[in-house]
Amino acid sequence: MALGRSILVWIAAGSILVGCSRQGEVVNVGKFHPASERFWEVVPRESYVERIGVEFEFTEGPVWHPGGYLLFSDIPANKIYQWTGHRFSIYRDSSNQANGLLLEPGGSLLACEHQSRCVARYSTEGSREVLADRYLGRRLNSPNDLCRSFTGTLYFTDPPWGLPRQNQDPLKELPFNGVFMLRNGSLTVIDSTLSWPNGIALSPDDRNLYVANMEMTLEGSDTVMDVFWMRYRLDETGRPVDREVFYRAEDLSGPGGPDGMKVDQAGNLFVTGPGGILVIDPEGTLLGTIEIPIPATNLAFGPRGRELYITARSTVYRAGFKKVK
Repeated sequence: MALGRSILVWIAAGSILVGCSRQGEVVNVGKFHPASERFWEVVPRESYVERIGVEFEFTEGPVWHPGGYLLFSDIPANKIYQWTGHRFSIYRDSSNQANGLLLEPGGSLLACEHQSRCVARYSTEGSREVLADRYLGRRLNSPNDLCRSFTGTLYFTDPPWGLPRQNQDPLKELPFNGVFMLRNGSLTVIDSTLSWPNGIALSPDDRNLYVANMEMTLEGSDTVMDVFWMRYRLDETGRPVDREVFYRAEDLSGPGGPDGMKVDQAGNLFVTGPGGILVIDPEGTLLGTIEIPIPATNLAFGPRGRELYITARSTVYRAGFKKVK
């Protein structure tokens, strides 16, 4: 793999390559495609995307820690990594093939674990607690991604990606792939009708829940894809009162699919999708796309929302949103 003028940095855990530009130099590997001039109000014109790490196996679940570092999963490697801005190190080994990660206000780390088929909590002291692994006595499929309301209600998706044969796996116990709500220790289903629920996020006021999904149907010998994002309007208890298709991708020609997503403080959605990272306003209008070299899997905002960290299979990127002068 050609790294141009990058410097190769090795860590004791193995040959993880860290892309470091020369001091003061940023090599922009992203392209920005506005669908509306309003795109530049959300993503300033001086923004850039830089590569900060390569040669992982399959990265996912990035989350910014208030201690000043990034955490993310490498699912096949069975590790959670930490990036301090200068180097990568192993934050947690034997992660039970963690996928989506989430930090709680007290510092505990929540993880959607494929291997153990559960949502688990790791305390700041390192102890592990299983929060959800069964619904009505049946094992979950493989929890994928999660989000948390201000009141502590957890929402997570449970597709079968972590099962070797996915929907046809003999170990699959649930007859559906669900969107779940965990509140005060009680697990309930929000939606059991989606084929492949994946990324999940809440609006800033906790009144809208968004879920990425795709449908695959056969028409003759062709597989037809339908990629869309659902919106669930929530009541004051966090339960859905109605649902609708919030946005449907019309152009499926670009690489990538409906995986992770994040919502900024203004309610704009940054979602991984065909062609890159789609930026969608709260009304469901596509503002534009951030194109990166490798399809993104998930996203996390950095401090003050001025940076967007992007996991993309073997690579980790950072998008810098420079302030418009």
